[in-house]
Amino acid sequence: MSITTPDDRISTYSPVAATTQFAAGFPVFDNADIGVTVDGVERFDFTISATYAAGISTDAKAVFTPGIVGDVVVFGKRAPRRSSRFVNGATLPTQDQNLALDTVEAEVQEAARENRRAHKAPYGEDGGVFTASDVGNAQANAASAAASAALAAKWAENGDLDVTPGKRASEYWARKAQEWAIGGVAGVGSFNSRTGPVTAQSGDYSSDQISRGGGSVEDALDAIEADITATKASLLSGIEDLLLSNNSGNPNTHVDIGAGKVRVGSVVVTNLATLIKRLNGTWAAGSGNGGLDTGAVAANGTYFLYALRKVSDGSFDAVFSTSATIAGVNVSLLAGYTIVKCIGVVLTNASSIIRPFVMYPRDEYTFVTPVKDAVGVSISTTSNLFALTVPNGVKAKAKLRFEFTSSATTNAGLLSDPAQGVLTAGIGDDGGNIGTMQVASGFAIGSQEIWTNTSRQIRRVAGASGSLWVWTDGFHFPCGRAA
Repeated sequence: MSITTPDDRISTYSPVAATTQFAAGFPVFDNADIGVTVDGVERFDFTISATYAAGISTDAKAVFTPGIVGDVVVFGKRAPRRSSRFVNGATLPTQDQNLALDTVEAEVQEAARENRRAHKAPYGEDGGVFTASDVGNAQANAASAAASAALAAKWAENGDLDVTPGKRASEYWARKAQEWAIGGVAGVGSFNSRTGPVTAQSGDYSSDQISRGGGSVEDALDAIEADITATKASLLSGIEDLLLSNNSGNPNTHVDIGAGKVRVGSVVVTNLATLIKRLNGTWAAGSGNGGLDTGAVAANGTYFLYALRKVSDGSFDAVFSTSATIAGVNVSLLAGYTIVKCIGVVLTNASSIIRPFVMYPRDEYTFVTPVKDAVGVSISTTSNLFALTVPNGVKAKAKLRFEFTSSATTNAGLLSDPAQGVLTAGIGDDGGNIGTMQVASGFAIGSQEIWTNTSRQIRRVAGASGSLWVWTDGFHFPCGRAA
């Protein structure tokens, strides 16, 4: 190696088949003295294979695993540093002297190489300061400037020239503006049969077209926004999907709420995936957490489920409450949430666990096991109320099957909606819905869906004394599902 023999300390390769080893081709003094670029990008995922003698390696290689292809450059990247120091006045071994000079020579050669690669100012001038972005954009900026110069040259020759669609010289647009000012509005020769400069006058626009507000564009936009808000508020409320079911893992205490959305006027909240709420735990946000607004779950209870909308991000959650109205829900745990609408109901049995049920579209519920709400209870000519297993505090449409026996033949029974008042059973009166007895102490059967009062009750009456059995298969509790 000699200062008088220039050496860029660079070796280049262009393998077309995957190659693993690339020789440096120049002396190195440390494994860190080698850098590699592949297709112009510096790589660091290689190892160095080298043997050193007297501090110098002449067989160093960059080794890639797996092999690579492309334009490969192996270059020296020695950071200038002192590798050895000698004792003042002591004998300087030739080997150490050569090593020190060789390392300095390598560093000088690499510095010269980098200088040749740099952008230079003319002799006698100071160099400018350029950011990395300036350098990176220089080529694109030069191309843009050349294109602009060419366009300006064309426009200088002909102001009407449409160099690219819609792009013409300022001279052209200045002439067009003058024509429009003289001949009409926005390039139109006449407006409502009038030519020349046009001033709006009566009949040009209706008052609704001029503005929806007090006369300005801002007033019009405000009025339109108010219209939109009023329209949203007038939208009917409703529920799409959000069907309830017993959770498969914890059916006695947890309820799954399916995906869907609920709307009340302009307020809409969407449940994007199944949400699980636990009835036997106080409310906490999120799936799998407690769902009860207050207190503890009770036996033979009714628990209404309300959709919640988080004020900050509009996300969905739900809360159980014994209240049949939003006003009665305990909101002490619901800070930051809006109660949107009741979306369903669950009932508990005598053991305070959720009755297994299936929910169908249009707010219909069916118990997995029918509930016997009357077992041989007396029925007579006196109308009486009796309770069913349906939601309490609201009217529900019970899905009933019933059986009736009486020692009196041609005796019929009648079960009815309390809203109809006191009815009388019999063909000459208000009829019946339990088959007429043909044999003394025989049995008659029937089925019907009957609305209850808010205390879960319906009425029973017969043409003569007898005994009654009633099975409740489920109920309809309207919340707003149309399908």
